[in-house]
Amino acid sequence: MIGLGEFLSLLCALLWAFAVICYRKAGDTIDVSTMNLSKICLTLVLMIPTLYFTDGFIVPQITGKDWFLLLISGFFGIMLADLFYLRALQLIGAGLTGLTGSLYSPFVVMLSFLYLGERLNSLQIMGMALVLIGVIVISYRKKSLTVEHPPITGFVFAALGVFFTALGIVIIKPITTEIPFFWIIIIRTIGGVVTMLLFNLVLRKSINPLGILKSKGKYWLLFGAILGQYLSTMVWVAGYKYTSASVASILNETASIFILLLGWLILKEPINKQKMIGAVISITGVMVVLILNQ
Repeated sequence: MIGLGEFLSLLCALLWAFAVICYRKAGDTIDVSTMNLSKICLTLVLMIPTLYFTDGFIVPQITGKDWFLLLISGFFGIMLADLFYLRALQLIGAGLTGLTGSLYSPFVVMLSFLYLGERLNSLQIMGMALVLIGVIVISYRKKSLTVEHPPITGFVFAALGVFFTALGIVIIKPITTEIPFFWIIIIRTIGGVVTMLLFNLVLRKSINPLGILKSKGKYWLLFGAILGQYLSTMVWVAGYKYTSASVASILNETASIFILLLGWLILKEPINKQKMIGAVISITGVMVVLILNQ
């Protein structure tokens, strides 16, 4: 019988999958930079009262170096990562973008090796290779690429989005046990908001997070932010509380399968043998990496 922790970890994956579908629909009518700014600002607004009821408003003792790491983590893991990810959704759709998310665990392991000095063994390297092979199988095209929406560009953007998400997590890993969880989220989100505002200012794009209210895709974006950035975070934390980290992390990876299925059901994105084979190879690689990384 499935326990509470396992159920919550699967629910987290499902919530994120629904959020990805919402972002894909919102991307039909909203510019990526505007969408990202509005999404991050909404997350910050939702997290402030949550902080009050969880860790409290008393600012914990944080060194200047740790403040910098948390803010730069927000730049990499929220602002930059989501920009690439949202653009990938527009280019290659939810299913393929979600499957490329299988690169997350191998990226975390690789960056932990480079940045934190954590050791890798041959089986972990094999697992990462399987994930890469799976993504290559999924992204392979026999026909020539179209000029308007070259699939390879979408896969590159998706991979970059996943890479920067992993980077944003790894660089703050040494300090996550010293700072309350929701303060980490708040400070990272502030870093994402500030850098996103600067990005839009430089490119002369909208710096008004309420600008989406005039768009047809506003409700999709609002639902996506609530499901993907807020509720899934709450459920994610609870999942790790009620089951082991290894089980929770593995079940969280089912998000890519949920995204593929929801993309087929809701967005009518096709599922073919190539996608299924690539998905199986990638998920197998993820399982190898996660199980051996515990």
